[in-house]
Amino acid sequence: AMDISLNNSFEIFEVKTTTDKFILYPNTPNHLQLKMSYKFISFAFQFAPDFLPGNDDENLRGRTRTFKLGTSLAFKKWYFGVSYAKVKGYYLYNTDEYTTQANGEPYIQFPDLSYKGFSLNSGFNSNNKFSTKSLTSQTERQLKSAGSFIPAISLRYYIIDDKSSDINTQKSNSIEANLGPGYVYNLVLKEKFYFSLALIASLGYLNTKLTTRLPEGDYISHQDNLIFRGDGKLGVGYNGPQFYMGLYGNTTMSEYRQENTTVRNFDTRVFYHLFIGYRIKAPSFVRKQVKVIESKIPK
Repeated sequence: AMDISLNNSFEIFEVKTTTDKFILYPNTPNHLQLKMSYKFISFAFQFAPDFLPGNDDENLRGRTRTFKLGTSLAFKKWYFGVSYAKVKGYYLYNTDEYTTQANGEPYIQFPDLSYKGFSLNSGFNSNNKFSTKSLTSQTERQLKSAGSFIPAISLRYYIIDDKSSDINTQKSNSIEANLGPGYVYNLVLKEKFYFSLALIASLGYLNTKLTTRLPEGDYISHQDNLIFRGDGKLGVGYNGPQFYMGLYGNTTMSEYRQENTTVRNFDTRVFYHLFIGYRIKAPSFVRKQVKVIESKIPK
């Protein structure tokens, strides 16, 4: 299966103290993703071309460069996913709270602020009548309505670095682990049309190493925080024998308080994912290699 999709999934940062609030956005509101899938394995590449609406106003919000690579494995019971993402260039979304911004004037920009992150996620499908492949890779079709309880775990390592100056800037290295229950349900009509609902809640641990660049040298501190995450997904689509398409709306929320401070970090997002794809016959060398791999997978 091959598909192309549009989405507005990107990393933002929102920090609140007792007196201030900082909301940082990259200037790439829309992304293009290309994905190839065969049986249980998928590969995806995501980037933000300038020709997409909203990605070309660099004078107003600055220049952002971003890309993401990912692969996933979906079996009858288990699924696994791993990805790498990189973003450079942010702007202060709430600039008007810190300076008088006339219409058309640029936002406060942070061109040397970057994000780099690896993520790993996994889940267990508890219902044999529910197809994880129809949900993750579209290499199977869910022909009848079914739901499944899916406990999930996610691991993430990411670096946020402001390289705008050798002093008075910060770099954070963070490791995050989350575990929690989830539930997914697909309502299928006439074996081709479907409505999908997914809810996941998780509790996690976040360890951060914070490096502050000072004139007298780097100051390093460590934080251990408890983090709560909640995710919801609602979708509608068509999944025919060869052609398929769908539109998903996603909501994700996370919150934690930085250890020994009054600072609270929030990340609340609502984003979309629109995709269209077609199933084609895989090349013979791909079929042979995957068949060899399948023979080694425990049943």
